[in-house]
Amino acid sequence: MDVKKAKSKTQEDLVLLYLRLNGFFVTSFIVHSPDPGRNLTEIDALAIRMPHNAEPEREIGPHELLDLSSNHTDLVICEVKSKGQQIRFNEALTTNYQAVESVLRWSGLFLDEEIPGLAERLQEAFAQKPLPSSGPPCVIGPRGVRIRCLLFSPERKKRNGSQPWYITGPPVFEYVHRCLSPVQPRPECSVTYDFGLWWSQEWIVRYFKGRKGQDAGDVEQLMAYQDSPPRPRLPRPPAADSQ
Repeated sequence: MDVKKAKSKTQEDLVLLYLRLNGFFVTSFIVHSPDPGRNLTEIDALAIRMPHNAEPEREIGPHELLDLSSNHTDLVICEVKSKGQQIRFNEALTTNYQAVESVLRWSGLFLDEEIPGLAERLQEAFAQKPLPSSGPPCVIGPRGVRIRCLLFSPERKKRNGSQPWYITGPPVFEYVHRCLSPVQPRPECSVTYDFGLWWSQEWIVRYFKGRKGQDAGDVEQLMAYQDSPPRPRLPRPPAADSQ
């Protein structure tokens, strides 16, 4: 994998971890095409969060930046943009009705007859020109489901007020750091366990665990950590904590 692709993959993995720590069930998603060798588009992160999600033993609530509440089931469609890429959603989501319908259908949150109208409203939200600078595009669906379209750019440090609303790197790094590397021990949430339980995100978790007493760092430091010699794994304890 070349440097550009590695950096893009690292930022996507970081966003997946960030959403997971905010209580989302999260995955990426491929919208398939009938044409051999092609797909309509790929969603960097497709995530669902139930309205009563809680993990009080961790002593950190959801990130205020995401404006989560107990009034909605949140479905978020996320795009992750590196430096040099425009802050906008993939073209297929703004022009291909089938792609949007496929995402909504796969979520399992809506009846078949509800999907066409929702897809039309969501595509209009994606295609706004310019995209709003005050918050992410949002559509409220049946049964209190809130569909939001989130843009992330972890490499960027600060958003220009005239740009579309998106989430920069510092708040993502700082939130993950607070979750994984607390200053004080948590009585009901050990932070020492088998980090291999995080599977593909293990190395990112190790990066943050190793920065206790330091700042959260940034994408360049995270990439440098990935390229450094492997760290020894901790022995697997008899019973592992969840986080």
